[in-house]
Amino acid sequence: MNLCVALALAFFGVCSVARGQSADKIIDQYLHAAGGVKVLRGITTVKTEGTISDAATGESGSYTLIIKSPSRLYSEEVVGNAHTIEAYNGKSAWKQDSAGLATLTGADAASLEARARYSVLGLANYKKAKIRATLLGEAAVLGRPVDHLQITTAAGLRQDVFFDKQSHLLAEEATPVSRGDGERITYGDYRPVEGAMEPYRMEIRRGNHVLTVSVAQVTVNQPVEDVIFNFPARSAQPLPDIAQLLKDVNQNQKQVDALVDQYACRETEENHEADGKGHTKTTVTEYDVFYLRGEEVRRAVRKNGKDLSADEQQKENARVEKRVREYEKQQEKDGGGSAEAKRQKEEEAGISSILRVSRFVNARRERFRGHDVIVFDFEPNPGYKPKNLTESVLQKLVGVVWVDEQARQVVRLEARFTDSMKIGGGLVASVQKGSAFVFEQSKINNEVWLPSYTEAHFAARVLLLKGMQGDFVARYSDYQKFRVESVAKTLKNDK
Repeated sequence: MNLCVALALAFFGVCSVARGQSADKIIDQYLHAAGGVKVLRGITTVKTEGTISDAATGESGSYTLIIKSPSRLYSEEVVGNAHTIEAYNGKSAWKQDSAGLATLTGADAASLEARARYSVLGLANYKKAKIRATLLGEAAVLGRPVDHLQITTAAGLRQDVFFDKQSHLLAEEATPVSRGDGERITYGDYRPVEGAMEPYRMEIRRGNHVLTVSVAQVTVNQPVEDVIFNFPARSAQPLPDIAQLLKDVNQNQKQVDALVDQYACRETEENHEADGKGHTKTTVTEYDVFYLRGEEVRRAVRKNGKDLSADEQQKENARVEKRVREYEKQQEKDGGGSAEAKRQKEEEAGISSILRVSRFVNARRERFRGHDVIVFDFEPNPGYKPKNLTESVLQKLVGVVWVDEQARQVVRLEARFTDSMKIGGGLVASVQKGSAFVFEQSKINNEVWLPSYTEAHFAARVLLLKGMQGDFVARYSDYQKFRVESVAKTLKNDK
């Protein structure tokens, strides 16, 4: 699944979801107890300050948490000599501690982003923000009965939350166990602040490590500059000429797009489908993959560890052979140089297109998987006018990109839709705000950078049908040189 396919999946989902009515009621009770929807929707910033202590070591220090609507978060803990900062700025997440300063990826970034998005500011607008709530049952927090809900954003970010059955206030939030030891934060001693109920006591558990926070002050709706959420500019080594770097990256990416037709590989795709009860069904399908004019063509060969049946494989071979014949006829007709072929090439949703329509900000130096990289946050470029539908879609993306400084190639790209996107006025399809994907490239045969990993999380509606949501992970391996003529021969031999 390359970048084009990941974006296509964001438009045309495959699994349906439904929000539980009981979960809605529990959140409504919480919003009423926390101050009411009108009060909570009027909150733009919350700054919490206090002291934090570690009972195991006896050390203590300061604690700061800043939340800014709609999705910015800054957390700082100073305990003895340990100083930890985590932040999410709406595009990327980062962390600074004794191990250094780095942009977060994977579960660490997802956990921080999820917390920023479903905070009190997000839950006040959870339906509009396409946040799903699933009731998982009853539980107990510090001996008190609670309702256990799982919150899921449109991008597939999940967090467990527990609401006190008597007060209806948030008693605890937890990172799902699937993310390692995770983190659990217990809340108590709620007090009114500008009409909203805010916790003045917190207990933070990370594995067996427990920290206690005593809040001294909560400030609401005071100005907070966005710069506090951005990655600190602290590199002693100067950055390269950014304009030239991006120009080189764009040119190199166009060369990659041209060379991809010369390679074939094996793709392993995991499809994660939620059942609405907190359980997930995973289907794993393996494909032989090659490219025609940059279009990814996939032939399924295995499913859930088993080869396809003879009938299934014959149907797959016939489908792929038909596509190859169509390509060969088109090549004979115009050599691939028709106006239609050029138009299709221009409208492909590749990295080059994202580079073209985006504005890059907050550049910094980092190490990523053993490479020196330049990392950028990116956002829509207001000065660029989209030339086609693809560019209009891509201009709704924000995210972060890692660029290998020496190779001038994109190593990793994470992107998220800042707004809902409608196709055909919404009659054909629409993709919901918050849908997201990840794309990685690796150097193959010491010659060319090609896709190595794709991840997509989306919520969409197709042809006026009910909402759909999906999570996909695809990994690429076994790249080999390829000629389209060899495909037809292979398919004939498989018959």
